[in-house]
Amino acid sequence: MSRTPAIVAIGDINVDMLGRVKSWPKPGQDCLAQQLEMHCGGVGANSALALARWGIDVRLAGCVGRDRFGDYVLQHLAEGGVNTRWVQRTSNAMTGFFYINITPDGERTFFGSRAANGHVKDLHNVRSLCQGATAAHLVGYNFLNPGPARAAKQIAREIHAHGGWVSLDVGMAPAQQIPRKILQIIPSVDILLLSTDEATLLTGARDPRRAFAALEKAGAREVVLKLGKSGCLISRNGEPQHVPSFDVKMVDSTGAGDAFVAGFLQARLRGWSPEEAAIAAAAGGAAAVSFVGAGETLPGSREVAALMRSQRLRGKWDAVRQSALARLQNRNSRPKRHT
Repeated sequence: MSRTPAIVAIGDINVDMLGRVKSWPKPGQDCLAQQLEMHCGGVGANSALALARWGIDVRLAGCVGRDRFGDYVLQHLAEGGVNTRWVQRTSNAMTGFFYINITPDGERTFFGSRAANGHVKDLHNVRSLCQGATAAHLVGYNFLNPGPARAAKQIAREIHAHGGWVSLDVGMAPAQQIPRKILQIIPSVDILLLSTDEATLLTGARDPRRAFAALEKAGAREVVLKLGKSGCLISRNGEPQHVPSFDVKMVDSTGAGDAFVAGFLQARLRGWSPEEAAIAAAAGGAAAVSFVGAGETLPGSREVAALMRSQRLRGKWDAVRQSALARLQNRNSRPKRHT
């Protein structure tokens, strides 16, 4: 039996408190949710949990506080199959915490602080962390603070030194706050994943295809441009290729981008074609918006396979859907390995 693919991820680990409200409040107005839900969140934790649900060996680096919130997220990550041995803890800040306000259309607004996420220190055991890993996944938030930035670069160097590849998911705040730094990093990664809004902030181009071309000109080797419910653009034969998505009712978009990224990365770790990877990613992102919350509630391979079985795609993309679905069904039918 083939070895489980391994990836190293570094990124934010937060507690997410979710509230579903009837409408967005006016200034000074009370905004009450009937109930609150607490989940493990943050772009690093979400991506790691989603990858683990795809059956990937995930090793997560980051930082949480020495508090009960830190205990909470570490427990949920471990229960979700994520290796948290390299998650640091600090007494200088609380665990990252966000309140997420969700309106009936599924849109969410974040209020909170990254807190301990900015306190990652240099990794003294980076060789052990990266041993046997095929790839590393970085996020733009790593580069908002010096400590996480150094740790991310350590991981990337180690993975590249052993012939692996590195992906970067940009994120909205980094695209807004440090666009020049992100553009300098782009040529040093192998797969660049970002949304249209992030691409516009980095390139100034509002048209997705123009932004795509500008990113390639800036040195991006492989671009995956997320178009939300419209699917994505991927690099293929020197041109951007549009990949459709799946039609679902949006309940909560929290973590959908992370589920999309996990679907794409797991496919590339397993040697799928870029088209199959994009279809898996689109299905993962679509499945994620059907649920409230992210983290431990994000979909895995079985939920994505169910969605892919339920809908056909137009033109040549239905053959790609069937090919990716066959890969999923074959993997899901295998007996689980016991360790």
